[in-house]
Amino acid sequence: MENKNKILWIVTELFPPDETSTSYILGEIANKYVEKYVVKVICGPEIYDKHKKLDENNNFRLDPSIEVFRANGEDLDKNTTKGKTLSFVLMSSRMIKLVKQHIKKDDKVLMVTNPAPLVVLMSRLKKKVGFELNILVHDVFPENTKPAGLKLPMYGLFKHVFDKAYSGADQLIALGRDMKDVLEQKVKKYNPNLKISIVENWADIDGIKPQPFSEDKIILQYAGNIGRVQGLDKVINNLPENVEFHLYGTGFMEKTLKAMNHPRVIFHGPYFRSQQNDVLAACDVAVVTLQEGMYGLGVPSKTYNILASGRPVMYLGPVNSEIDLLVREEGIGFCGWPETWNKEDLATMGKKAREVAVRDYSEETILNKFLKEI
Repeated sequence: MENKNKILWIVTELFPPDETSTSYILGEIANKYVEKYVVKVICGPEIYDKHKKLDENNNFRLDPSIEVFRANGEDLDKNTTKGKTLSFVLMSSRMIKLVKQHIKKDDKVLMVTNPAPLVVLMSRLKKKVGFELNILVHDVFPENTKPAGLKLPMYGLFKHVFDKAYSGADQLIALGRDMKDVLEQKVKKYNPNLKISIVENWADIDGIKPQPFSEDKIILQYAGNIGRVQGLDKVINNLPENVEFHLYGTGFMEKTLKAMNHPRVIFHGPYFRSQQNDVLAACDVAVVTLQEGMYGLGVPSKTYNILASGRPVMYLGPVNSEIDLLVREEGIGFCGWPETWNKEDLATMGKKAREVAVRDYSEETILNKFLKEI
């Protein structure tokens, strides 16, 4: 398996010690590939959001053999369209400069799809330099702008440019079956035989353990980014009388949801990754949402740690998306609102969810899939 004469570059804006889910995932992937390659990283600044505190209990450690090259960031409000767009452009231009300085012919590259403009820049540079380009698709641009309610000028032109850029890769790695379907359609005009693999996100089955359910009221929980595409306002509007809805996290829609002033909706604010075990245990059902129109455009990584916590999932989103299929196939929750909220049934589904996480989505299982793909 070892190929120590080869260099594998991880190219991602988000990387530890930043604590977003993408940072954590790419950090663990980098550590795993040390088994096979000389691993080097080109990434953004240490902290994506300078207004957030670092977790003193974060136990992630980057392998000391990994060399990291960082682009400088800007203190912009990424919850605004203007701030996020400017950040995309600046970060892409700074990261591509580092790529041009360091990545050589025959090197291998694994990049993630954020910032989006970097996908186009990397695809074009690949033709000139001759490195191997593998793209881990977390977001599908520009398709993901529509369900987010963003009006992108010259959408057709952007789609043409990005379809061609994706097609120029050596491999696309999708997070689920629905995303693979979308990517196949995206590249078929330019490269219909492009290799598209599926490697799901993983569950932290060691750090997150099932805990007993509470014996009183039913608590529905959402934990993660409170953004545009989650549709959490619809959850609040449809909340049954006997259910409380607890939200952990922050994001663009937080102020809007708080302004709804619902008596059974409780906001707990942001939390650290090291607190996940307690946060996920503080509910009976965990909600995972995607706006209609998000089919194949993203797979919520939070789902897999919910399974690890032994809690059932209530999925609200496009039919036949990866999480919809997973919940239905394994019987580990609800696709839509349940007719009844029976504690005994919830506990049974939660137990099954934990078994699925251990069987199919452990970190070891998923990281070994990555090793096989590159």
